[in-house]
Amino acid sequence: MAVIGGNTIDHGVAYAGQVADLQLRNKISKLNKTGASIAYGKGLVTEDEQSAQLPVEASTAAEFNGVLVYELNRARQDGETGAPDGYDMTLLTEGVIWVKVLDTVAKDDAAYLRVGATGAGDFSGIVGSGATLGVALPNAKFLTAGDAGDLVKLSLGLGG
Repeated sequence: MAVIGGNTIDHGVAYAGQVADLQLRNKISKLNKTGASIAYGKGLVTEDEQSAQLPVEASTAAEFNGVLVYELNRARQDGETGAPDGYDMTLLTEGVIWVKVLDTVAKDDAAYLRVGATGAGDFSGIVGSGATLGVALPNAKFLTAGDAGDLVKLSLGLGG
C-alpha cells in the first residue's frame, strides 16, 4: 500500500507532546470523554477518576494530571489529530516533554499551566490573569528557552 500525503524530508526539531529524551519518566492512562479531540502537548486536569480534560479557569495545580503524549498507536481518519474522544490517552507525569509556550520563557523558569480561556492547556512562564490566567506547577520548569508559539522542553516532577 502506498504512503500518501503530508510526507516531508525536513521535520521540525520536535512535535508538541513528544517525549524529549530517555530520562526516567512516568506515564499514566486516562480517558478522553470531552466530546472532542485534545491536541498533543496540552496539560490536562482531572475530569473524574478515570478521565482528564483541558483546564478551565477554576482548575488548580492539584488537579493537574500531566501532559498529553504524542502517540501514533491507532488508525486515523484524514485530518484527525490529537487524542480522539472516547479513547484512552497517555499523560506524562514525570520526565521531559516538548510543549508549546504562550510567551517568552528562559531556561529554568518556573512553569505555569494556562487555565484561562486563551490557550487553555498550554504553558507559560507567567501567572497572567483573566483569559491568560495560569497556575504554577510544583516541580515543573522549562529546560530550554523560547518565544511565544515555540516548542520548548518542559521538565515535570509530578510523579505517578
